[in-house]
Amino acid sequence: MAMSDNKICLINVWGIKFNLLSLQDFIDVIHLRLQSGRTPIHITGINPETVVHASKDKIIHQAILESDLVNIDNNLVLWLLRMSGYKAPERVATPDLFEDLIKLANKKQYKVFVLGSKESVLKTALKNIKSDYPKLRIEGHHGYYDREKERSIVELINNFTPDMLFIALPSPEKESFILKYKYSVKAQVFLGVGGAIDWRAGLVKRPSGIFKKLPLEGLFRSLQSPMNYGKRYLTFYPAFFKIVIKSIIRKNK
Repeated sequence: MAMSDNKICLINVWGIKFNLLSLQDFIDVIHLRLQSGRTPIHITGINPETVVHASKDKIIHQAILESDLVNIDNNLVLWLLRMSGYKAPERVATPDLFEDLIKLANKKQYKVFVLGSKESVLKTALKNIKSDYPKLRIEGHHGYYDREKERSIVELINNFTPDMLFIALPSPEKESFILKYKYSVKAQVFLGVGGAIDWRAGLVKRPSGIFKKLPLEGLFRSLQSPMNYGKRYLTFYPAFFKIVIKSIIRKNK
């Protein structure tokens, strides 16, 4: 059954918010809002790294609080929310949300624009997407542009008038871009997609089996790229657990 109002499943924890919805619920809510004209729709995915960034960076924190939908983009986050008593139905990985929105766009003839990533990576990702969805109207621009020329990028997007704008810029640039332009860019859905473009370009593999079901995706990525992901997890996960523990202590008091 389609969800009619995401606020029913909204919670506030760790200084941010989440929508406790399934992947299909997210797609239903987004499609309903597109049909009813309740746009722009700003969506943010949350993982431990995002939680830590939000505790330190005002732009990221603001972007999360001003989002219309916030998905649980990590199994560890999902498990900790459940352990805290929240009835989160499932993890909604941003790459899965991205892919299902692409399917929706293909089915309903929505136009898609992707902003970000390296030019070669984006080109390969778009080629692969077009191969899977030949009738999909999709364009993009790499993220390595002069920020002083950002208005020209906005003009390029507006000339295409996409229904969905996926942003693969690094944080907090993608959050800043959405906050700055979501009421002036002619797009209806805004989603930061992060590594989904790398995955679509074939640069990284997504976990399967036990790595996918348990909170072990960080380990899976670390094994693929120890210098990149390994260092990031060693930096952010202890800080994330510190935020969670402080939240538990405050709640018990």
